[in-house]
Order: sequence, then C-alpha cells, then structure tokens
Amino acid sequence: MRSRDQRKMGKIRKPKTQLEDLGKGFVIDFYPQGKSLSHRRSEDYNPLIVVVTAEKFQFYDVVLTVGSNYSVGEDLLLSPRNRNILRINQIRYNQLSSSALSNLPITIKRIVITYESRYIKFLNQAHPLTSQMHQLQLLPGIGQKRLWAILEARKSKPFSSFSDFSTRTNISDPMSIFTNRILLELENSPKYYLFINKKS
Repeated sequence: MRSRDQRKMGKIRKPKTQLEDLGKGFVIDFYPQGKSLSHRRSEDYNPLIVVVTAEKFQFYDVVLTVGSNYSVGEDLLLSPRNRNILRINQIRYNQLSSSALSNLPITIKRIVITYESRYIKFLNQAHPLTSQMHQLQLLPGIGQKRLWAILEARKSKPFSSFSDFSTRTNISDPMSIFTNRILLELENSPKYYLFINKKS
C-alpha cells in the first residue's frame, strides 16, 4: 500500500534500462554463466560478454539471452535491434579482467584493420599541434625523419590504404602503430588524445 506522500506524487514509475545504439562492438571476454558473484537476479546466470566499441573504444558488460554464444574477437551490433542483448552496463578500463586485457591488443588491431579508412583519413588530415609538435609525432615510432617522409608523400596525393602508405613512406605495419597509440591512450593519461574520448 502506498503512503500519503507517494499518493501525492502520483503513480510511481519503475526505472527503465534503455539500450542505446552504440554501433559495433568486439568481444574481448566471454562468461557462459555470467560473472556476478552474488547472483541476486536470474539474469546474473545469463551469458555475458565484455566488448570494446569500434567507434569510441568504450567498454561494456553485455548480458545476453540464454543460449547466446560469442567468441573472443567476434563483432556484434550493440543496438536495441539486437534481440540477443538484454542489458548493457558501461565499465572502465581498470575493471577489465586479465583475460580481457590480454585479448585487447589483437582486438584493437582488428578494429584498426576493419575501419582502415578512418585511420587513412587521419594520416591525410593530421596537422600541427604547436610550432614544435605535429599530430603525426604522437604516433609511436614517428620521429622527425618519418614525419617529413609522410608529409612529403601526401603532398603528391592522399594515401589510399595502409599498403599505399607503407609503399610510399617505407614505414611498415601502420596498423600496429595505430594499435599501440590507442592502447597508450587507454592505459595512460597522455597530454593529447587522438582516438579516445577521455570524458567517456
């Protein structure tokens, strides 16, 4: 029975967990029986995956419907349209398990490869931050010599792919360069952020 104060306030509404569209996520950990230690709700026994989003590199615990099965490295749409998803909860980098952390580098590299055009656009549009520092120099392994090689190469025409970039600059494995920069931004608190929204 509701109290007098509750009746004055009108109908009591239960809070709802809304699932927003977060784009594509990549699995970095999987718990077939969930990972809750308290098991206070029936959902806590459901399969649960930990994902990193491709767009903002945010981390989420994703509770799935019974019978759902995903592999580490697999991608899925984090959207209300995905009927396998029951609930999503954002978590921090420092809340990731050792298993998730060990799977993170190869997963981020896969994201970089999958969304190649995003990083090629950065290589083509990167600009000076100060009179002494260029955005490209924030990438691991890009010193003054490599910076000039990139700037000279893109003067003639924009880079079209990672392969094109490597051929014209003699810089091998640009995918790992981006992967290492993203990991640095996740693990530390650098002065400049290129790919991570530090407020998220």
